[in-house]
Amino acid sequence: MNNIVKSASEFVSNLLNEKLPSEFTYHNLIHAREVFEAVTELGKNSALPDEELEIIQVAAWFHDTGFIKGYLDHEYKSIEIVKEFLENICCPVKKIDRINEIIIMTEMANMPRSLSDKIIRDADILHIGKEDCYSKCLALKSELESIDHKKITESEWLHSSVDFINGTSFFTDYAKSKYEEGRQKNISRLNEMIKKLSPKDHFA
Repeated sequence: MNNIVKSASEFVSNLLNEKLPSEFTYHNLIHAREVFEAVTELGKNSALPDEELEIIQVAAWFHDTGFIKGYLDHEYKSIEIVKEFLENICCPVKKIDRINEIIIMTEMANMPRSLSDKIIRDADILHIGKEDCYSKCLALKSELESIDHKKITESEWLHSSVDFINGTSFFTDYAKSKYEEGRQKNISRLNEMIKKLSPKDHFA
């Protein structure tokens, strides 16, 4: 791990450990580390140049740091945090701007175009193609219930999870080849769980 990526990992680890509220059971340090590991895996298996890999690795560490300032528009708050960090270590402006562009790509409404854009987007939701998808879904459910102070029924959550995974696809060739089968299995698993719900579970 090169110096800027190592510094980013140390800074974000300390920041989230000290300032991220405990209700963030999904968007936390574990998620940041997993997205970093995912962009590294995707980048190295997509023939991404080392300089560009460094950029998305830093972006991965910082992409959700804005949650320490609130849920709404957290991507832009993350950019404020990473910009200050990078300026303090005298990072070139061009590299700062590029990292900011990558972080904005984690906003689901944006359409990724470059390979780096596609890698960060796939990395951010790579769990939908993995065996631990359901446990990640439950962690996100718990987080949203804590933030919104509102109980979400099992039926509501299972349906929304299926809708999300159905409406989300991988962009990189590598993610498609390695994780698409897992994504389809997770959709099937969640649909089977929906079928097994009793009538009362829809309103619990």
